[in-house]
Amino acid sequence: MIYSRWRPDKGGYDYYETAERRGMGDDLPVPRLQARSPIGVASTSIGRVPNGPVKAVGSGELARGSIMPLDRSGLSGGDTATSMLPKIVAVAVVGLVLYIAYRASEDSLSLKRMFG
Repeated sequence: MIYSRWRPDKGGYDYYETAERRGMGDDLPVPRLQARSPIGVASTSIGRVPNGPVKAVGSGELARGSIMPLDRSGLSGGDTATSMLPKIVAVAVVGLVLYIAYRASEDSLSLKRMFG
């Protein structure tokens, strides 16, 4: 059986093949989806998990066969809050230093005007 998995970072789909066989006209079982939020299940979590091992057999622009759930390991730019914390702190420190420098220059200008 052929499965496809969407590649959000590159576009298109990767194709996989399993030894699983279905007869013509046999309906696949309905997947059991667990709601992960009050409004339902994210579309990237929906898909059929293959029975048994899969073998990569190519890629293309369109999906073929059954859709597998999204594999998030290939996503780029997916910073989590904890990995972004050093960046946020650095931006805050730079902002504070610039603000202090600005205020100091304003104060020195006002003193020069008063005594100047």
